[in-house]
Amino acid sequence: MDALTWLESTSVVQWMVGYLWAYPVLLTGHAIGLAVTVGVALLLDLRLLGLYPTLPLAALGRLLGLAWIGIVLNTVTGLLIFATQATMYVTNVPFLVKIVFVVLGGISLVATQRILRRDADRWESTGQVSSLGRRLALGSILFWTIAVATGRLIAYA
Repeated sequence: MDALTWLESTSVVQWMVGYLWAYPVLLTGHAIGLAVTVGVALLLDLRLLGLYPTLPLAALGRLLGLAWIGIVLNTVTGLLIFATQATMYVTNVPFLVKIVFVVLGGISLVATQRILRRDADRWESTGQVSSLGRRLALGSILFWTIAVATGRLIAYA
């Protein structure tokens, strides 16, 4: 806990806490990163589950680069937000659950990206997504939904 207390007392964090616009700007950046990441993931997941069959999987797979930009934005803003109340966040159950499901969502993005590189052309030609692709999509939807919901609950715990 000493390290977390030190983190909260650093000059950067103290500036963020004291500056009127810092925290709202961080929260806005975090929300934008979330919208980009989850939006791209959800679109791709729905396509893998059979919706929007006219959207080419290879083109959607290229959108994953945007999802990674969203994850980087969320990581930077999330770490800065965390630093403002680190001692509170490490004991906040919704925060801890959120982090687990964000990691699982990130892992599912990596797995989806790999499987798309390998199988997108075959899936396009046959019109059939493998059961692995469908399971990854369902898992991704579950992971990101839980991450978003528990992220909203952090303020109320």
